[in-house]
Amino acid sequence: MIAGRQAPARARAAEPGARHDLHARGTVGVVARREITVKLHDRAFLGSTVFMVVVVVLAVAIPAFIQGQTPRLTVAVRGSAAQQVVGAATTLGADAQKSSSTSVFGVGRLPGAAITTLPVESTAEAERLVRDGTVSAAVIGDDVRTLQVIAAGAVPDALGSLVEAASAQVQVSAAAADAGLTSAQLRAMLNPTPPTTVLLEGTARGPVPPELLVAVFAFLFYLSVLTFGVSIAQSVVEEKQSRVVELLVAAVPVRWLLAGKVIGNTALAVGQIVLLLGVGILGAAVTGRGDAVGQVLAGSGWFLVFFLLGFVLLACLWAVAGSLVSRIEELQATTIVMQVLVMLPFFAALLATAPGIVQTTLSYVPLTAPLLMPERVILGDVAAWEPVVSATLVLVLATLSVALGARLYESSVLHTSSRLTLRQAWRREGA
Repeated sequence: MIAGRQAPARARAAEPGARHDLHARGTVGVVARREITVKLHDRAFLGSTVFMVVVVVLAVAIPAFIQGQTPRLTVAVRGSAAQQVVGAATTLGADAQKSSSTSVFGVGRLPGAAITTLPVESTAEAERLVRDGTVSAAVIGDDVRTLQVIAAGAVPDALGSLVEAASAQVQVSAAAADAGLTSAQLRAMLNPTPPTTVLLEGTARGPVPPELLVAVFAFLFYLSVLTFGVSIAQSVVEEKQSRVVELLVAAVPVRWLLAGKVIGNTALAVGQIVLLLGVGILGAAVTGRGDAVGQVLAGSGWFLVFFLLGFVLLACLWAVAGSLVSRIEELQATTIVMQVLVMLPFFAALLATAPGIVQTTLSYVPLTAPLLMPERVILGDVAAWEPVVSATLVLVLATLSVALGARLYESSVLHTSSRLTLRQAWRREGA
């Protein structure tokens, strides 16, 4: 009976704490939603997001458009061997449009092209047509071993590759016929079986160069963290300068205000990055680069994890940088250190691309790990357990950063008379 009477008493004692936690979560959520709403109505933010989406679309569409354009070439031809070689080149160019694996002797990939031949009576006539731009080039000769390719400035790359391959094919076919080889033996000569590649270290390179993915992820991290970080700092200063922060703090505990600000901007930053990655992946799939989708997805997973941790690691410090000053004009003095902290991982990711002790070490340093560890994952130079350990280290430092940032922010956000140093802000907390 006594135990039964004590249980409700303990429950009632716990109710205030539970209500406090619910109130805190609700208040932080309100502040976070306010941050998100303000940003979504900010023309500068919307404009920059649209601009980045357009850049991603163009980066995917332009190469696909260029690769998808089949060159149309008109070639002047004089001589029996020239006709035979250009005819073979026309066939190879048409086959290459249908299959990207078209090759001769199993080496390289031939470009696709639509070739139209224009028979001429003399070399002089062929040269005249080349000079006035009627034809892209001219092929002259009755002997395949002494063919001449005539062009105005340079032979178009696709035409040069196809004519060289066709010339080799014609000569090999003639030699095979003289030697009495069968058609099956001739096909085996022209299309030999390539060797199998076995990689002892690393992974096979995908259709997208790993270095390019690293550069793209580094740029996205740098641009997003810098943009949102400066926005957080400016928001804090504007609230101080307009005295709005005094009204907010009167209604909301300072740490809740900071938590909502950080959570709201983190959600927006991650959402923006996911949008850009999604547009890029969708564009790759739509333009027929489905082979690149899996490669980008494999690199994006860990990048998003480390982006989230790295953003939280720096977000509170950006808020502190804003809380130390009282006017927008003074903000540059306190944010310069933050800009350096953002630039360090960016340049480290671009410079430390070669696997080695430097790259491995930096991938465990919390400030550079958000880009260096995903870089090692993309390059295939990492064991399965390493990203987990690195992410844990970043999480530990992010937790300490949040605690430090909350203390400094709480002691300086209401100081509006002059700029504070970090030491002064720290001592104000202890006062």
